[in-house]
Order: sequence, then structure tokens, then C-alpha cells
Amino acid sequence: MTSVSMFVTVMVRCWLCIGLFLSTVAMLTLVGHEPSPFLVKLFTSVVKAKGFHYGPLTLSVINNGELGLTHFIIRKLGHFFVYSFLTIFLLYFPLTKSSFLKPIFVFTIVCAFAVTDEFVQAFIPGRTSLVMDVFVDLIGSLHGLILYSIWQKCYSAKTLH
Repeated sequence: MTSVSMFVTVMVRCWLCIGLFLSTVAMLTLVGHEPSPFLVKLFTSVVKAKGFHYGPLTLSVINNGELGLTHFIIRKLGHFFVYSFLTIFLLYFPLTKSSFLKPIFVFTIVCAFAVTDEFVQAFIPGRTSLVMDVFVDLIGSLHGLILYSIWQKCYSAKTLH
């Protein structure tokens, strides 16, 4: 294994661990646990008072408070990484023998999951259904496709040497 492929493999594993951690934090915030003060300060220092637009929503520390803004960011990061993991998980299934069609097929399945998830949320009281959430999910899926392809290239380089 070359030092470059070893480095990339370690970085991909570390990044996946960070994603797993953020997804876990997102799940805990959904069931009522508060995020750590470190995360609250980190996210609010990045956003500051300027705020940003997310679809029809305008989010800022002033509008949502530090905790509300942190909950929002953690939930979106959770969506991003969960859909990234879902993509990687599905890529390991023998859905098709074609290495060209497999990512397209998996992305289509994940796309259907994302759209269905948002459709169902439209009927749940207290939840909102936003097209931007589908985009976050699909960007997470693309992230998973990229990580998988990097992983495969490093793995094939490892087996060649």
C-alpha cells in the first residue's frame, strides 16, 4: 500500500467517524438531549448575527437563539451524513453487476428515499416539508458516492501492490 493511499484511507475513516458522531448527536437532539455547549458556541460563532436563508426560512442567532440555531445545523448535518451512509451501505449490495450503472442505481434509490421522507413529513404535525431538505439529502448521497469511489481506488491500489 502506498503512503498516499494509506493516508487517504485513514482520512476517509476519520471523516466517516466524524459523520457517525454528528449523526448520533443529531439523533440525541431529536429525542430531547441538548447539544454540548462547545457545539453551541462553535456553530453560533460561525453563523454569528448575520444569519442565512434556508429555503423559505431565515435563520440567525437573533431569530432562533443559540440553541435553536445549533439544533437546526446539527439536524441538517445528521441528514447529510445519514444519506451519505445510506449511499455507501447500498453500494456494497450486489444490486447490479455493472460498475457504471451501480452508482446511478443507488443514487436513484436514495433520491426516492429523500423525496418520500419529505413527502411524509408534510403530513406530520410540527414537521415541515422543504425541497431544500431533499437537496441536503442528495448532497449527502453524492458525498457518499465520492467517499466510496475514493475508498475503492485506494483499495484497488492496495491490492495491486
